[in-house]
Amino acid sequence: MIVLDTNIVSELIKSSPDRNVALWFLRKATKIVYLNDITVMEQSYGAERFYLKTGSDRYIRSLDRLLSDDFKGRVLAFEGEAPVLTGRLRAKRESLGRPISLPDAMIAAICLFHGATLATRNVKDFEGLDLALVNPFEEA
Repeated sequence: MIVLDTNIVSELIKSSPDRNVALWFLRKATKIVYLNDITVMEQSYGAERFYLKTGSDRYIRSLDRLLSDDFKGRVLAFEGEAPVLTGRLRAKRESLGRPISLPDAMIAAICLFHGATLATRNVKDFEGLDLALVNPFEEA
C-alpha cells in the first residue's frame, strides 16, 4: 500500500506534471495507491484558497474527481492508533531537535498504522520515523 502525500497529489493534478512523477504513478497498480484524509483536507484548503483568489473552481473540481472517481473507497482515515502515534512521533522528533508539523505527523501516523509506504517529495520531513518512503520525483 502506498499513500500519496499532498505534494504528490498536487503534482499529479497539474496540466503538465513532472515526468518522473507521472511515469511512477502510471506504473503503480491503482488499487495499491491511497490518499489520506489529511491530504484531502490540505487539497481542499488549497483549492478553496485558489477559488477565492481567482474565481476558478478548477482545483475544487479536480479534488471532487479524485474523491468520487480515482480514489473512491481509498482514503485512509485518522483513526485507531493514529492519534496516539501522532503524539509519539511529534514528541520523538522534538526530543531530537527536529520538530515535525502536525499535518505531517498525522500523515506519517496514518501510514504507520496501516503499514503503508508514503510517497512524498519531502523525504527529509519524514526521516527518522521508521516509515517506508519513496520519492516519485527521483524515480521513473
